[in-house]
Amino acid sequence: MRRIAPLARLCLFFALTLCVPSGAWAADGDAPAALSDLARAMDARTHDVNALLDLDAEQLRSRVAALRAALSAEEARLDTATAKLKKLRAQKAALTREYDEAAADMRSVEDTVRTNTAQTLTLLTDSATTSLIPSRLQPLEALADSRAFPGIPAITTLGALLLDEIHSGATAQVTKSTFLGPDGTTRSGLLLRGGALFLGATEDGNAFLLTPGSTPPQAVAVTPGQAQDEILSWVDDAGIRLPLDPAHGAALSLLQARRTLADWMQGGGMLLWPILAAGFLALLVIAYKAARLLNARPSPKDFSLQLGSAWESGGWDAVTGLLHSLPRVPAARVLLWATPGGDVPQCDKQLQEGFLFEIRRLESMLGFIAVMAAIAPLLGLLGTVTGMIDSFQAITIFGTANPRIMSSGISEALITTQAGLGVAIPVIVMHHFLKQRVQTLAGDMEQLCAALLALLPSDSGDAHE
Repeated sequence: MRRIAPLARLCLFFALTLCVPSGAWAADGDAPAALSDLARAMDARTHDVNALLDLDAEQLRSRVAALRAALSAEEARLDTATAKLKKLRAQKAALTREYDEAAADMRSVEDTVRTNTAQTLTLLTDSATTSLIPSRLQPLEALADSRAFPGIPAITTLGALLLDEIHSGATAQVTKSTFLGPDGTTRSGLLLRGGALFLGATEDGNAFLLTPGSTPPQAVAVTPGQAQDEILSWVDDAGIRLPLDPAHGAALSLLQARRTLADWMQGGGMLLWPILAAGFLALLVIAYKAARLLNARPSPKDFSLQLGSAWESGGWDAVTGLLHSLPRVPAARVLLWATPGGDVPQCDKQLQEGFLFEIRRLESMLGFIAVMAAIAPLLGLLGTVTGMIDSFQAITIFGTANPRIMSSGISEALITTQAGLGVAIPVIVMHHFLKQRVQTLAGDMEQLCAALLALLPSDSGDAHE
C-alpha cells in the first residue's frame, strides 16, 4: 500500500504543472515552496489513507478468524445435531414399527369383535328368546352401529349375551303376550318358548308355530295338525314333545305354495296347449302302432326248413296252406303275393310288390310320430321366446324393482320348455322302438322271399303240376 505514495506524488505534480499557467509561475516567486507544501500535505494524506487501510485489513483478518471459529463451532453443533437426528430417526422407525404392529393387532381385534357382533346379532335375531325379550339386542345394535374402538365393556357384553343364549337354550318359558296370527291380525294368548329353537303360541284352544325375528312374532301360514296337538299337550303338561321348525316357517310356506297341476298349466300360457295336444296325439298313435306291430310276428326260426319241406311234399298247394296258417306273420302275407306256377322273374316282381305293400303298412304313422317328436320341443322353444319377450316388456314398463312382475313371463318360458322336452323325449324313444320292430319284420320278409325264390326251378311250369 505504501508503494503507491511516490506514484501518487508524481501524478499530482504533473497535474499541477499542467493546470498552473506559465505566467503564474513567473509571477509568483514562491512556487517551489507551495509545491513542497502541497507534496508534504499529499504525503500526510497518503500516510493517513495507508494507516486506515492497514487498520481495515487487521479488522478483516480478525473478523474472518472469528467467522471461521464460529463456522467450526456451528459445524461441530451440526455434527452433534445430525448424530442426534439420526438416533431420533432410528427411534422413530422403531416406534413406527411398534405402532404398526400394535395398530394391526388392534384392527384384528376390532374386526374380530365386529364380525362376531354381526354374527351374534343375526343369531339372536332369529332366537326364540329375543322374540320374548327384544330389548336384549340393543347393546349389540349400538356396538354394531358404533365407529369407536370396542372396549372391554363391549366385549364383555357380547360374551354375556352369548352365555345367556346358551343358558336359555336349556330352559322353557311361558308368558302371556301378543302375536300376529296367520292372517296378520294381532292376537293375545300364551307365548311358548322351548330352548332357543321352539316358539309357539296358543289362543282359545288353537296352537300356532311362530316365526322369530319380528316384534311381535308372527305365526306361520299353516301349522300342521300334529304340531298343534303336540303344542297343546305340552301346555297342559300332558306331553313332552315339541315340534321344531328350523326353517322358521319357510319350509311350511313352500309346501303350501307348491304348484298344482292347474297352476302349472295356467303358468304355461297358450302355447302349452299345442304341446300337450301334440303329446296326446303322439301317445294315441304310439299305442295303436305298438299294438299293431306287437301283434305282427316274425316267422319261426325253422320256417325256411318248413317251407322247403312243404314245397317238396306238395308243391305250391302245400306252401300256400303253410302260409295261410300264419296270418300274423307279415312275411307269410308277402309270400302269398307270388302266383302259383309262375316263373322266377314273375314271382320276384310279385314278391317285391308284396314286400313294398307290407312295408308301407308297417311304417304307416311312424312319420307322424317323428313329426310330433320334432314339433314338441320347437313349440317349447317358441314358448320360451314368447315368455322372455313378455318379461322384457314388463322390465321396460315397470323396471326391475319388483321381480314378481317378470315371473309370469319367466314361468311361461320355463314351463313350455319343460313340457316340450317332456313330450319329445318319450316320443322319440318309442319311435325308435317301433322303427326297430319294423326293421326286424322287414328283414324277416326279405329272408323268406329269398328262400322261396331259391325253391323255384328255372322252369316252374314243369314242376309239381
